[in-house]
Amino acid sequence: SLQYVTKNKNAVVNTITDLGRDIFKNVRRDKEGKPLNPSVTIPKYPKSAANYDLSGDQWADTAVGLYRSLKNKFGGERIYLYTFDWRLSPDELADDLHNYLENVKKETGATKLDVAACSMGAMITTAYIDKYGADIFDTVAFLSGAHNGGHIVGSAFRGDLTIDGNALGDFLVAKTNGFVKLLLSIINALGITKKLASFVNDAITTYKDQIYGDFLRECFATAYGLWALIPDAEFDAAYDFFFKGVENEYKTATTEIKKIREFVFSTEEIMDKLHAAGVKVSYVSHYNAKQLPIYSKSNYHGDGVLETDCTSNGATVATYGATLSAAQMADSKYVSPDKVINAATCKYPNETWFVKNAKHVGCKDGSQHTEFAIWLLTSDTQPTFNAKYPQFMNVDANENFIGF
Repeated sequence: SLQYVTKNKNAVVNTITDLGRDIFKNVRRDKEGKPLNPSVTIPKYPKSAANYDLSGDQWADTAVGLYRSLKNKFGGERIYLYTFDWRLSPDELADDLHNYLENVKKETGATKLDVAACSMGAMITTAYIDKYGADIFDTVAFLSGAHNGGHIVGSAFRGDLTIDGNALGDFLVAKTNGFVKLLLSIINALGITKKLASFVNDAITTYKDQIYGDFLRECFATAYGLWALIPDAEFDAAYDFFFKGVENEYKTATTEIKKIREFVFSTEEIMDKLHAAGVKVSYVSHYNAKQLPIYSKSNYHGDGVLETDCTSNGATVATYGATLSAAQMADSKYVSPDKVINAATCKYPNETWFVKNAKHVGCKDGSQHTEFAIWLLTSDTQPTFNAKYPQFMNVDANENFIGF
């Protein structure tokens, strides 16, 4: 079957692009940014946590695990969960968050709010600050924050997709258990994963225009929230790659994306505005997870979704499996015990924590990692490193702290 696939690349690529369009058919938007299926919406939680049953397993992990833990610890009357449509522009998302927070203030009578900005929620928070200021916040904790985007998004949007066959096999084996793990181990040992990766890489090179024109551009050209996740150093290359030669077809999109570019390039200024307002701000970045090996920077440390240098506002991070050089550890005050990270280059090194082995966002309900996030959110003063929560921490599979 591998020989058949190799001999029929064009047919296989056509099948893949058709399948991709079908998979994303319910979330795709047209060239004007209008949903192709308006009936598809995301769950919204406009009321406090007291109004929702959070007993199911789906509420046990990541940001919603923190949500449930907060409800269990403090009662649900003043705990809220904001959800969003990732296809909307930063400007639209800022307005949506503004309306949500105003409703929270109205229902609770609060004048100041504490916010856990998780993953893409960090980008939305910075968009809000850019448009409405930071006066509403008492505390903001950025947990695996995407306010600096992610290299994986930038790579996907500028055609930098290269599959590492050896790394992909190891990645898949590490992510599975039981019989599937055994089967993948055998497939990997036989070299089949490497051969498939070679085929896919060749197909990407040969059919890049078709893959982007027939699938990725059609599905994501007007997914504006994703454009806001492209790091500024990669933004212009992504724009040129995505729209070169088709600007007239995507006039609405290109106009909007140029506005998004201004927002992306002003992130540092926006964060300074947040700090200058006297808000208690903290950042939590995770590392020691392998990134999906489909792009050139997949050897970076990350949390399985975003890279550590992005979520930490610029930490110096060794490549996966290596340690920092002697020159990179010059300022030892900020070097992790395993010599993988130097936080001295972070924009806010004294407000940035690192948790080894924690997955994206983390916050398993009831874990010590979640207790740490709650401490950041509820501290009466600006949180600082201490004996209980030093700058560098390590967690086990249950997200409880262990030593290095």
